[in-house]
Formats: sequence, structure tokens, C-alpha cells
Amino acid sequence: MNNNLRAGDCSPIFIGGAGRSGTTLLRVILDSHPNIVCGPELKVTPNLAQMWFDFQRTPSLGHYYLLPNDINSIFAQLFLSLVEKYRVASGKKRIAEKSPHNVFYFRCLSYMFPKSPLVHMIRDGRDVICSLLTMDWYDPMTDKPVDYTRDVRKAAEYWVLAVRKGREARADPVAGRNYIEIYYEKLIQDPEATLKELFAFLHEPWDPVVLTYYKQGRNLAEESSADQVSKPLYKNALKRWAHDLTPDDKEIVKEVAGNLLIELGYANDLNW
Repeated sequence: MNNNLRAGDCSPIFIGGAGRSGTTLLRVILDSHPNIVCGPELKVTPNLAQMWFDFQRTPSLGHYYLLPNDINSIFAQLFLSLVEKYRVASGKKRIAEKSPHNVFYFRCLSYMFPKSPLVHMIRDGRDVICSLLTMDWYDPMTDKPVDYTRDVRKAAEYWVLAVRKGREARADPVAGRNYIEIYYEKLIQDPEATLKELFAFLHEPWDPVVLTYYKQGRNLAEESSADQVSKPLYKNALKRWAHDLTPDDKEIVKEVAGNLLIELGYANDLNW
């Protein structure tokens, strides 16, 4: 982590992570800070980032005297135009945007906003899988269930892809300067220390009010974790995989995600 931020910088904060990794929890915590507003998922940020990527690869734009930096500026302004009214209404100086799949576009977002923090929420993939399999999510394009909420292997593949993609930002010369990982388990077990580190990274003053985020009223827009994040932190969801995954499920997860679980420190080996 090579923090390129400076005190007083109001660049947007982007939060991402595999679904069911605690991104909603982090968003309500940030939203409780007196300087930061973080509303319901905008959802279009990943689409905007994908469009930015496509534009950067469109050579015909050069005929219109548009350089890569011009495209960066255009898309940055488009994003800001989408969130500025919400920020102004909040009375706060800085906005954070949480859409889980921002994690797939951290590198794109870093070129649009070179000073923006990229906060990657990471959770034990085994617990993520268990949680995903309880979700009733449908693809709005096909009106069919999201495959990784119906199948252990698909859920494991999704978690690995999301985490790997997010971690690519660490090695990027632009994104890596403002990238940080927050582990769900550390946040739950030692919230004050974990959040002090995060707010120091964001160059925002520590305020203990963030520890009582659940006391503040806010628009949760029917997010999947709305009920959970309206309560104090609890440890009930830690290591749920130990009793929720069947022996056959565990073998599939070991095959697909075992190496990443070891890399992240969630397992020492595959004997679990």
C-alpha cells in the first residue's frame, strides 16, 4: 500500500468486493462519518467504468481530437454529475460509492480518478459462498436466477474471480497507490483498530461515532444486508461454512478456491 492521498482531498471513495463480503456494512460505517456520505448502491458505476474502457480502445475518437486524458475527464465528470446532488443534499464534503462489482473495475476507476481511494472488502470465501447460496437474486437482463446463488462451484468461481480482479489493482502503477484491503473478519473482531487504519488511509479524522453507525437513520434501499447493518457488529456469521457446507461442498471449494484461501491467510492448507 503506497498511499498517494493528501489531507483535504475530496476525491470520491470507491468500495468494492465480491457480493456478501461486507460491502454494505462498510458503506453504512463510512456514511456515519461526518465528512463522508455513502448512499445506496448506484449500480451503474461498473457500467460507466466498462464504457470508459471501451472508449479508450476506440481509435476513431482521435479524429475528433479526443485524447485519453479527455476521455478520463469526460467520464469523471459524468460520474460526478450523477452523485453531486446527493452529496450536496447530505451537507457533507465527500462522497463514497459502494457497488460490489466496482471491484472488477478498480483499475479503470483509478484512471478516471487518480486520487480516489479504492477500498477492497475481502471475506473468507467459504462464508461468502454460504451467504450467496441463500440469496434470491435474479439477472435483470434474463429474469433468471444468478447462477452463483444456486451452485457451489459457480459461487466459488465468482468469489475467486472477484478477489483476484480486485487484487490486480495492487500492482497497477496508478491504482496501486490508493488501494487498500479491509478484511471483514478483522472489522468484526477489532472494529476500532481496523477503522482507524482505514480513516487514516482516507486522510479523514477519526470519529468514534462510526462505531455506532447502526444508530443513524439512512436509506438502505432494500439492499440485501439492510437488516444486518441496522444492528451492532456481531460475530454469528463468522466461520458459518464449518456447519453450512457439506463434505462434498467443501471438496468443490478446495478445488476451486483452496489456493486463494491459503494466500489470503484463511487456511494453512486444505485439511479443513
